[in-house]
Amino acid sequence: MFVLLAHAMRVSAIVVLLLGGVLVGPYGLNLIAPDVLGEGLKTIIGLSVGLILFEGGLTLDPKGYRQASREIVGMLTVGVLITWAGSALTVHYVFGHSWPLSFLSGSLIIVTGPTVIAPLLKRIRVKKRLHHILHWEGVLIDPIGVFAALLCFEWIIGSGEKALNELILRIVIGVGIGLIAGLALAGVIRKRWVPADHLNIFAIASAIGIFALSDLVAHESGLLSVTIAGFVVGSLAGEQVKQLKRYKAELIELLIGLLFVLLAAKLDISQFQQTGWQGVLAVALVMFVARPANIFASTLGSSLSLREKLFLSWIAPRGIVAASMASLFALSLQERNEQAWFLEIFTYSVIAGTVLVQGFSAGAVGKLLNVLERHPSGWLIAGAHPLARAVAKFILKCGKDVVLIDTDPRNIAQARRSGLNALCDDALTVTAEEYPELFGIGNVLAVTTNSGLNLLICERWHQLDREVHLYRYGVQHGMQPHESDSRGQIVWDQLALGKMVTANVQEHDLRLFVSDTEPAKLRHPDRVLMCAQADELQPAFFGQPDQKCQVLSFLPFDVRPEFNTSPNWIIISEATTLTDLFRELLDRLAQNRKIDIPALEERLEHQCNDYSCYIGYEVGLPHAYTDDITESVVLVAKLKKSITCQLSGESLRVIFLVISPESAPKQHLSALAEI
Repeated sequence: MFVLLAHAMRVSAIVVLLLGGVLVGPYGLNLIAPDVLGEGLKTIIGLSVGLILFEGGLTLDPKGYRQASREIVGMLTVGVLITWAGSALTVHYVFGHSWPLSFLSGSLIIVTGPTVIAPLLKRIRVKKRLHHILHWEGVLIDPIGVFAALLCFEWIIGSGEKALNELILRIVIGVGIGLIAGLALAGVIRKRWVPADHLNIFAIASAIGIFALSDLVAHESGLLSVTIAGFVVGSLAGEQVKQLKRYKAELIELLIGLLFVLLAAKLDISQFQQTGWQGVLAVALVMFVARPANIFASTLGSSLSLREKLFLSWIAPRGIVAASMASLFALSLQERNEQAWFLEIFTYSVIAGTVLVQGFSAGAVGKLLNVLERHPSGWLIAGAHPLARAVAKFILKCGKDVVLIDTDPRNIAQARRSGLNALCDDALTVTAEEYPELFGIGNVLAVTTNSGLNLLICERWHQLDREVHLYRYGVQHGMQPHESDSRGQIVWDQLALGKMVTANVQEHDLRLFVSDTEPAKLRHPDRVLMCAQADELQPAFFGQPDQKCQVLSFLPFDVRPEFNTSPNWIIISEATTLTDLFRELLDRLAQNRKIDIPALEERLEHQCNDYSCYIGYEVGLPHAYTDDITESVVLVAKLKKSITCQLSGESLRVIFLVISPESAPKQHLSALAEI
């Protein structure tokens, strides 16, 4: 309910969940009493945080670290240390707490997290470079912050001379069990030992088992284990992990809602009041000193402008990872340290301050600093066949970003070899949260050969973003050529796209050309694939009459098979044996040429006796050579009653008979391949 309310209000769900939790808790309407759960609360929080961290490790892309820009690398190294140290100094000198507790408090607010960054970026539409930096910071900093917090926690719960040994033991056990269990789980998933419909529950049970086993061997090492195990599974489990990631993401949304309401309901409002002006000062120092120091130090010498650095300094909202770990550590330390309650108060104060202040003001600050995009101009092309790749190259030359998506790995591999950004996935299910490349998409062009699929793709992306421009290849059904609605504008309706893809026409065989022309002089606007004028780009002809435009057009061509056939050679037959059918077809072929029918019949019968002509779906493909013809020919028969293939025992209903000259084996094989 709170999440739906946040969506309707177009605000961060964290804000509504936090306020809603306080409202229904003991200090509000008293509808929820977390303390009634006793030790069970710690178990619920521990398992929930474990699953959240497992999902975080699962979705962590190692390529993100390798491909990260200089600014992101700086924020994940120098920036993390500055935030950590600055926050620890703030806690120590403002509140007077011990150094161990101060560093633990500081480590909890290192993370920003994709759960709060992604909705914010989607709402305010910043420039692509800033979007890229903030997104990857949120995704990649989570495990770093978790590891830092775990180290501080292990430091605090250690005692006397054994503290260091216990810390090392927990790290070794946590990393060791995480690696071993992750490798085992990845192997099971990769080898498909678990049925697909049981994979999700198997992974959840495994994550809980890893957490429990690690905690049993070394107390409080479970969180580190599940984080490591999730990372290993996500890196090694292959394509099967995509289904798992989507299910886990939905589960994590449920856990985030549950945890935030539960944890917020547990907060004692009077403890916030106890911090007084010191609490306000601490949050202000974190937001307006530590964060800017982080950004300006980690981006020193970069090409970012002052306005961009100021905007990055303003945006750093904290989310569920910080909140849940603060509550978990507070519960674990309450018997060891009487100041453990401070962890929750400080962390939730920073969450509230950053989410409320930065979240609500981000758009206004971005507009003031002139770092917002008016409308996303990137393109997503559904379909990566040769024509789509040619169109994508034209879009790139026009200075626009473009992403191809296709479920065919061969098309994706060819697109990537051409230097194009391509995703091997389903356009009906992917989200920008899975693929950062999809942020900044303002135009969707669905050009698969299936017009029904193109319609579904456009409808789905209209639901995701009602401002996106939609185009699709298909057939007109009551819409005018340039009319557009939630189903998208139909384009390229004069193009035989299906035949081109089916016939495997390659990019170098496409009859495409680029020309600079005036709209009034364009002779065939119906042949335009893409048209660029000024800063606008569309997959159809448009433009002002007095301005030149650049167009990508196609020359009409017919896709024909590389063999000869004739309507006279396509029959419906009453034959009951292959011998009778061969005679009937060869008689048709011999009507306008001299053919040795008995010799050809004998060859065909020998071939069918030695090798089955059945190729599947009640289709037979007998074939033979003869010097009585000069080119490959194909004769087709549909049988009124099926014939049984003697060698395979399969029923035959449709027969393609291929006959080629002895001197043309390549043409013969080509005809067989096309059929």
